[in-house]
Amino acid sequence: MPGKRKGYPELRRRFERVGAVRLLGMKVSRLRPGRATLTLDTRPQHSHPHGIHGGVLAALADTALAMAIFTRLPPATPIATVEMKINYLWRHVRGRLRADARVLRLGKRLAVGEVEIRNSSGRLIAKSLLTYSVAAD
Repeated sequence: MPGKRKGYPELRRRFERVGAVRLLGMKVSRLRPGRATLTLDTRPQHSHPHGIHGGVLAALADTALAMAIFTRLPPATPIATVEMKINYLWRHVRGRLRADARVLRLGKRLAVGEVEIRNSSGRLIAKSLLTYSVAAD
C-alpha cells in the first residue's frame, strides 16, 4: 500500500528518471502521505533579466503536487495536469526555492491540491492551485 514504505523509494527513483526534473535540477526533500516538498537551487539558466522565470516556478509547483498525489495512489497510476493557477507574489533572483505541496482532495477521477513556493528566508514567492485527472482503475 502506498505510504507504508518509509521514504517512498520507488517513487523517488521514478522522480529522478524524469528528464525535466533532471534538466531543471529539482530534488525531493520530503514525501509523506498527500504531501511533498521539493527544492530547486536556482541557476542562471532559470532566469530572465528580472529573476527566475515564471515557467520554472510553474514547473516546480506542478511537479511537487504530482509527487504529493503519487504518495496516495497505487504505483504507476497515470495522472495528468488538467488545470493550473499560479500567483507570482514576489520575485526571486537566486538561491534555493522550496515547494511544499499538499493534496486537498483525491477523488476517483480528479485530484486537487495546492503548492506554496518559498525562498530560503521563508518569503512566499508563489502560490498555486492545481487539478489533475487520475486514471480510472
